[in-house]
Amino acid sequence: MDWERKMTMDSVRYFVLGVAIVILLAIILFNPIEIPNYDHWFVEIQVVEKEVKEINGDKVYLLHCEDSEGKQDIYEIAKEAIGERFEEPGVFREIKTGKYYKFQIGKAEEFGAYYPCVCGAVKLIEGFSETTAGQNH
Repeated sequence: MDWERKMTMDSVRYFVLGVAIVILLAIILFNPIEIPNYDHWFVEIQVVEKEVKEINGDKVYLLHCEDSEGKQDIYEIAKEAIGERFEEPGVFREIKTGKYYKFQIGKAEEFGAYYPCVCGAVKLIEGFSETTAGQNH
């Protein structure tokens, strides 16, 4: 008699567990988790000038850069774009004028910034690669 009760209790547990899994799967299927799809691109640039500017009371760290064709752009180092492990002043200090870098860039709107932002790691390079020389960015 005791084993019949135990089997009945196990059957109820498995049934409840099965129902919970089905409900969880239904929730996931009908309300999928949205992962933001950011529009990022890589650039190879030479830093020609660095500037710290105040805009609307915010301290903004700017890199004035030039690509292999001489086209100039301004990129921002923003906390939201570089991640929590780094601070803007530290990253800004490490990037040197006159040196060549490969950056991943993201749109300013994605990070609540004023200029396109340097995202993630910064890679120091020897100069422009042959694949970027003579190409439009």
